[in-house]
Amino acid sequence: MEKWIPVVLIITLLAGSGGSYLVTSNIYKPQVASLESQLVSTQQALNEKTQNYTVLLNNYQTLLQAKATLDTNFASLTSTYNELKNKHETLQYDYNSLKAEQDSLNADYNALSSQYDTLKASIDSGFIKLSSDYVDLQKKYDILSQTVASNVYNTPGDSTMLKYFYQLTKDVRTLNATLWSYFCEESSFKNTITVSEIIKVESTVRTIIGSSTNEWNNYQHIHEYITSNIKYVYDITFPYITYYSYIDVNGIRYLTGFDTSNIDNYIQKPQFTLQYKQGDCDDQAALEYAMLRYYNKYIVGTDYNLYLAVLQFSDGSGHVAVFMPIQGGKVTIFDPAGNYLTTSGYSLSSKSAASELESYNSHWISSSGSITNIDLYWINITDGSSTLIAHGTRAEIATYLAK
Repeated sequence: MEKWIPVVLIITLLAGSGGSYLVTSNIYKPQVASLESQLVSTQQALNEKTQNYTVLLNNYQTLLQAKATLDTNFASLTSTYNELKNKHETLQYDYNSLKAEQDSLNADYNALSSQYDTLKASIDSGFIKLSSDYVDLQKKYDILSQTVASNVYNTPGDSTMLKYFYQLTKDVRTLNATLWSYFCEESSFKNTITVSEIIKVESTVRTIIGSSTNEWNNYQHIHEYITSNIKYVYDITFPYITYYSYIDVNGIRYLTGFDTSNIDNYIQKPQFTLQYKQGDCDDQAALEYAMLRYYNKYIVGTDYNLYLAVLQFSDGSGHVAVFMPIQGGKVTIFDPAGNYLTTSGYSLSSKSAASELESYNSHWISSSGSITNIDLYWINITDGSSTLIAHGTRAEIATYLAK
């Protein structure tokens, strides 16, 4: 009997335990269902989040690529900005330099304008004096013309009258010779190209060349000094006598009248052009001729041939330059007012006369037409007398220079 008690007890406990499980299982069943529902919802949410994460990851990768592109563009823009900044700084520096240069040029212009006003006043004063001399001579002419009209030179007083007539004739001729020496190229040499005038450019020539002994470099430096420092200005209007009338008495011609006209030309002395730093083509050519002649004669020691070239163009205008013949049929042309110099590259040189004259002609075609005639003058600086060495077309002058 005692042996079955544990068995029954064990069966009873097991039976009670099973019942408890069933009871417990029924209690948590709703919670389990709820958790399962939450698990499904969570799983769905997780799937959505995963999809969102994938989209965001793709967007992130796209943004990274965009950022890399932007970084590259930014670096390029930064480099461009730095370049533009450097250019801006350079341009600003250049602008400041140009502004300073402009201010300096304005100051020089104002100074030159003042000098020009002074020069014009001086010339006007001289012109007034010449006009006054002309009026006085005209008065003498009128008085003596009346005397001639009355045939008084056959009277006992005619010798006195003829003396006045003779003096009047000399005065008018002297006056006209003076006028012509101021505006006529050939007549001006006695005023402009003489030893007494040439030596007045000495200090400027020696300052330009310094200690250099290279003749060709020094020629070029002299030319460049003129082109850099002498301003081109047009000439004033100048009077001159165009026609004389005479009477003959005992084989002697006595002036009885004259006509006048005006010309827009006035030839300055080289020192004058240097002082006022302005002049037209014949003034600048005369200055360069004087400076080159001084350099050759007093520094080099050899007064080489050097010609003043008077040019005529097909449009009727004229011009003056300097020609330097070189052995071997070559020539070097110095034309400061015409902005022309015979060069090879940037250095002064000489070229065959024929080819160089054609190049020189091409330089003028667009502004003045072709060069139709050239007169070459050699000047004796002892007294300013001149010799017309050659006259003719470009081809004829080239043939002469090629001898």
